[in-house]
Amino acid sequence: MERANLWKPQRLFVLLVILTIVGLFLSGAFGFLHDRQRVEDFFQDSGALGPLIYVLSFVAAQPLSLPGAALIIPATFVWTWWQVFIYSMLGGIVASCVGFALSRWIAQEWVRKRLPKKLLIWDQRIQDNAFAAVVALRLIAGYAPAADWVLGISKVRWRDFFIGTVLGLGPITLLLAIFGDDTVRWVQTAPLLVLSVLLFLACLVIVVKKFRHTGN
Repeated sequence: MERANLWKPQRLFVLLVILTIVGLFLSGAFGFLHDRQRVEDFFQDSGALGPLIYVLSFVAAQPLSLPGAALIIPATFVWTWWQVFIYSMLGGIVASCVGFALSRWIAQEWVRKRLPKKLLIWDQRIQDNAFAAVVALRLIAGYAPAADWVLGISKVRWRDFFIGTVLGLGPITLLLAIFGDDTVRWVQTAPLLVLSVLLFLACLVIVVKKFRHTGN
């Protein structure tokens, strides 16, 4: 039975992802994705297929744990800010949903069986305040794939994950689409101020949601 378990679909998929990452590393894809000028040139030369390739690139960057800014900033030199915002939101949402679903499929059962009781208590608190937790995590972590993986292991519902992701990614995506490199410099020079603003936005969304819920 143990030998048969080695060939579970989840384990085969993980093996495939590992082999893919190794292949990308050997092919030089890592260097390409971290070279802003090459990324910019690539999308400029992609023509009408550029937006579609751009959206799919967010999914491809998931296993590489590549920050969203690495894709969004070069895009600001290719398209208008509102196009970058729409394409980036689509790419981020699709990639997040894929990461969330795969994490839930591959790791949720295995990880939850091994979580200490103290962490299970925190997991229950996240589940009880799922929408607020997703919004806050997205505002702080942005496009970080690790956020998708953690939420996938939790018992956060799909609806809360999706709506929270859309609302949480909106502000940082808008800032990056409009201001590009300047957004990164602001975060580097005044991280506490930026974090305070993001936490304020998270609290504002939560208060508005509770107010609407109470009104209904």
